[in-house]
Amino acid sequence: MARRISFKQQLLFRTSMDVDAPIGNPEDPPGDGDTNIQQLPEDCLGLILDLLDPVTVATLEKTSRHMYSLIQTHQYWRRALKKLVLKHPYLGHKIDTETEEDTGKQGCKAVYKNLAKELNLFWKKNERFKPLTMRNDQYFCEKDERQKVVSMKVTGNFFITVLGPRTRSDLAVFSIRVFDRNTKKRINEISNLIDKPEYLVFSPKYNILVAKSHETCLSMPDTLNIWTLESQSDSFLRAYHLKSSGNGARCTALVLKEDIFFGSLRKDCVVMCPTRYNNKSVVRFLALARVNFCPDSFPAGAWKTDNAGDRFVKTNSGLIYEGHKVAVEEVGRVHIPHLVQLGVADFTDKWAILFSEAPKELPDRNIHLIVLDMANMSIRHILKAYEPRIAVYGASLHQQEPDVAVAVGKDGYLKVFDLDSGRELTNQRVPKPMARTNTTIIDFFGTTRFMLGSITDIHVFDLQFPLYPSPEAKLDRIERRREHIRTVSIYGEVWDMVEERNIQLAPPPGVHILDPLMQLQQNLAALNQVNQAIEANIVRPELPEEADRVEQLMVEFRAVQQRIHDLNQEMEARISVAIEAVAADLSHIFVLTNTGDIMTFDFCESSPIDESIGED
Repeated sequence: MARRISFKQQLLFRTSMDVDAPIGNPEDPPGDGDTNIQQLPEDCLGLILDLLDPVTVATLEKTSRHMYSLIQTHQYWRRALKKLVLKHPYLGHKIDTETEEDTGKQGCKAVYKNLAKELNLFWKKNERFKPLTMRNDQYFCEKDERQKVVSMKVTGNFFITVLGPRTRSDLAVFSIRVFDRNTKKRINEISNLIDKPEYLVFSPKYNILVAKSHETCLSMPDTLNIWTLESQSDSFLRAYHLKSSGNGARCTALVLKEDIFFGSLRKDCVVMCPTRYNNKSVVRFLALARVNFCPDSFPAGAWKTDNAGDRFVKTNSGLIYEGHKVAVEEVGRVHIPHLVQLGVADFTDKWAILFSEAPKELPDRNIHLIVLDMANMSIRHILKAYEPRIAVYGASLHQQEPDVAVAVGKDGYLKVFDLDSGRELTNQRVPKPMARTNTTIIDFFGTTRFMLGSITDIHVFDLQFPLYPSPEAKLDRIERRREHIRTVSIYGEVWDMVEERNIQLAPPPGVHILDPLMQLQQNLAALNQVNQAIEANIVRPELPEEADRVEQLMVEFRAVQQRIHDLNQEMEARISVAIEAVAADLSHIFVLTNTGDIMTFDFCESSPIDESIGED
C-alpha cells in the first residue's frame, strides 16, 4: 500500500503555496524567528487543547502565567469534566452540577482533581476502606436456569454479557444481552446463536456491535457478524466474510476504535482484524459506517429478492440487505510473516501492536512483538518479547509520551516496549504467575493501571512514566515506577461455587458416570510414556545424516512437553473454581469465574473497615 502524504504536503499541493523557508526539524531548539504555542490565536490553541489529555494540560499550565490564563479562558477543565461524565456516567453522582456552575471556570479543575484523588484513595491499599463486594446481585447477572455467563464486556454506558449452556447436557445455544448502566435495564438481546460470539467489540456512539463467528470448515473463512447495539426491529445488520485467497482465514482478535483518523480522513468506526492462514498472517483495518442500502444508493449491484420478499445484493464478502445497514470498507492491510497470537492486539491512529506465536516446526520459536506504523501501513519493528511457550495475556498502548506498549505474559512478567526506538524498557516480575487469560489494562487519569488475575486473586498495579523524559533518560532506560497498589480476592466466595462447578462437569444423562478427570489423567500418563520413549532415542548423532532425525525427535519432544503442560493446566482448571475474565472501569472491578458467577468490587461504595467489623 502506498505511503500516505502528510497534512503539510496535502496543504501545499491543494493551495499551490510556495514556501521559500527551509523545512524545519521539530527536534531542533527554537530559534529567534520561530513561532511557539503561546503566540497562536486562542481559537487555534483551543483546538490543540481539545486533543490533549488532562495530565498533559496540567503540565502545560505550569510553564507560564500566560499559558495558564489561556487554558482558563478556553474553559478546558469544564470541558474535561463534562467529557469525563459523558464517558463514565456512573461517576455522575460524585459531581454536583450546581456546585460546579457556582464555582465558575477555575473551580472545575479542583472538582476534577478532587474526584481523581478520591477514587485513587479508595483504589489504593489502605487500612481504612474496603470495596463493596457483590456476587450475582447486579442487574446484568440475569440469566435463565439453563444458562451461565461465559464472557462479558464493560464500558461507560453499557454492560454486555454472553450467555451459554450451563452444563454439558444443556443445548449449545448462545445469546448476547446488552444492559444500560444508567437505567439498569436490558435494552437488547440477540438470541439463538449457534456459534459462540468471540472477540466481541462495540461502538455505543454509532450503535454497532461486532463479533466473530468461527467457521468449522477448513476451506471457509471466519465471519464477522454485525448487529445494532441498542434494540431495534431489525437488529442484524450484516455478515462480513473474511476473504482468505482460497484458505480458511482464522480471525485471532478484534479491536474497535471510534472517530479515528486514517491519514487526513476521519472514520466513524475502525475494526482491527488480524487473521492467519498457512503459517502467515494479515492484519485488516475495516472502516464501518451506518448507511442506507437501496437500488438508488447502490446501483452497481444486481438486486435480488429472497423467499421472504427482502431485497438484497450479493458481494464477494457476503449479502447486503436493503435498509439502514452498515457499510464495510477495508482502509488498510499489512502482511505479517508470522502466526499472530489469539486475542491480543491494540491500535491507535499512530501505532498498532500484535504478538507472534511460536510455531513448533520452525527453529526460531520466540514470541515477538510486531509494531505496525499506521502512517504507511507497514511493519516498523519486530522485537523479541518472550521465550517459547509463554503466551501474552494482555497488551495495551499507553496514550502518553513516550509511545509505549505494556504487555503481561503467562510467566508473570510485565514488559514495556518503546515503540518509536523499538526496544524493551523494563522487565519486572509481578507476583503469582497465573495459568488463565484474565488481564485487563485501563487508563486511570493518565496512569496505566492493569489488573492481573491469578486463580482467585486480582493484583492491581500502577505503571507511571515521565511525560517528557530528558535526553539523558532517552539514551538510558526511561525512568519508570511500578507500584502494587491492591489485591482483591474471590477466595471467600469460592466454597459456595464448588458445588455448582461439580454440576457443570457432570456428564449428560445416559452417559456412564466417570471421574471428570479420568480421561485427562489417562492422556497425561500416555504422553509421559511417549515423552520417555522419545527422550531415550535422542542420542548424540554420530553421522551427519542422523542430525535430521535427531532434530525431528527434538521437535516431537518439545511438542509432547507442551501438550503435557497444557493438560496439567486443564486439569487444574477442571477441579477448581478460577477467574475466567477481568474487566474494570474507574470505580469497579468485575470478575467472571468459570462457574458463570460475576463478582463486583465497587470502590465508589467503599466502606470503613472499622464499621464493618463492628457490624459483624
